[in-house]
Amino acid sequence: MLQPFIDYLSLERRLSTATVKAYKADLTQWLDFLACEQGDELDLSLVEKAHVRRWVIYLSNQGLDPRSVNRKISSLRTFGRFYKQVSGKSNPMSDGIMALKQKQRLVRALTLDEVDALLGDSQYADNRIGLRDRFMMLTLYTLGLRRMELINLRHLAIDVESKTVRILGKRNKERLLPLLPVWLASYHAYCAAWPENKSWLFTDRQGKKMGERFVYGLINGYLKGASSIETQSPHILRHTFATHLLDMGADLSVIRELLGHSNLSATQIYTHASIEQLKRVYEQSHPRGRKDA
Repeated sequence: MLQPFIDYLSLERRLSTATVKAYKADLTQWLDFLACEQGDELDLSLVEKAHVRRWVIYLSNQGLDPRSVNRKISSLRTFGRFYKQVSGKSNPMSDGIMALKQKQRLVRALTLDEVDALLGDSQYADNRIGLRDRFMMLTLYTLGLRRMELINLRHLAIDVESKTVRILGKRNKERLLPLLPVWLASYHAYCAAWPENKSWLFTDRQGKKMGERFVYGLINGYLKGASSIETQSPHILRHTFATHLLDMGADLSVIRELLGHSNLSATQIYTHASIEQLKRVYEQSHPRGRKDA
């Protein structure tokens, strides 16, 4: 049943490779646990609520935080609905699984000074590799892209005349983003330094498409050199992009469109993050807010 489900996610729902891989890992773990619970040959038709509850307890006892456990529960729900659709049988995998309560995690965005440090020339080698890396950081910060959107970005998606770029996001959903003059100027300089790049916008030294781990490590290294922020992944630049737009007065619905979120609730985290930043500035700046007052 697992492989047909994976095929369904890949071919019908057209989820990204990374998302399908995460589903597969979660459900392989569930099926291994269930096999130990049932003792004999694995039988999904015999799954009981007690099995699901014990699995959730097992995950929690392994030290997973509620956020990670809830992601696995979500994977199981989706699998349960697929099993119900295929078999016609209701099952506890899709019905009545309660998510764990979790604290809302607010990730700090980079400050403007940290962005200046990240994009400053001193961070990068004085060669075409350094130029590529700096342009990559600028692209993430000015467009708010996901890591895979950056990796899959092609020259053909860029329209210099209309100053727009077409982004292929999750579930192959397209969105059109405007390009800032500073980005276009950097793009022309980058193209002059990397004339052999005809397809993918960003490639490695051998002209090959970059891998996810390579991009993560690259960006993580530059973030460490520019900021002491805890989260040092490519996503922090997407988070910073949205937070800075909100701080400057951009409407939440506009930010949603720019990020490619399917619903507004996914974008609302930036409202909370912005308020937390506002509170920090207020407490640090107000005469009665400072600790030495």
